[in-house]
Amino acid sequence: MTENSIGEKTERLEAIITQLEDGEVSLERANELHEEGQELLEDLDGALDIGDGTVLDTES
Repeated sequence: MTENSIGEKTERLEAIITQLEDGEVSLERANELHEEGQELLEDLDGALDIGDGTVLDTES
């Protein structure tokens, strides 16, 4: 998979979820979509991991 933006990855993940919820895919295709979705989730988790949430005031 190429380097995509967070928005593109999120859109793809939503499309995968829709396909899986529709139930119109074969078991083999569902497994492929699941694997792709897991990879996207891992990528998004890494991209959105911005620390422990501490905000520092740098204008003092």
